[in-house]
Amino acid sequence: MNTVIRLLWIKIIGTALAAALPMLLVPAAVYEWLGFPPLPTMLFLRLYGLSTLALLVGYHGGILQARRGEFPQGVLRMGLVSNGGQGAALAIAGLAGVYEGWGLMAQVMMWGLCLFILGIAAAITLLLRQPR
Repeated sequence: MNTVIRLLWIKIIGTALAAALPMLLVPAAVYEWLGFPPLPTMLFLRLYGLSTLALLVGYHGGILQARRGEFPQGVLRMGLVSNGGQGAALAIAGLAGVYEGWGLMAQVMMWGLCLFILGIAAAITLLLRQPR
């Protein structure tokens, strides 16, 4: 269970720092300074940040389950859908050239987030495939 606990903590901390907290707290001017295109409204960014924060609460529940010796299969499946879907969407957008007109830092951040999320999805897949 230590591997599960470590993975979930990496997911919680990495996502909180790279997505949830910035999307909830960083002013629009900072995103413009980083080179992100103007957003139609900050509301969508804040809503995504809140939904991401809700997922982190679910991941923490998985840590609590694992500490009790229970395999958190439901939490890991949630993570696979979330990370697999978001990682694929970010990769498809990047490969389609969506980030090309963005500033260099914004592009690096998006590709870094994409790789982090896909890495978590791959790790979750491996954990779900292990015999228990």
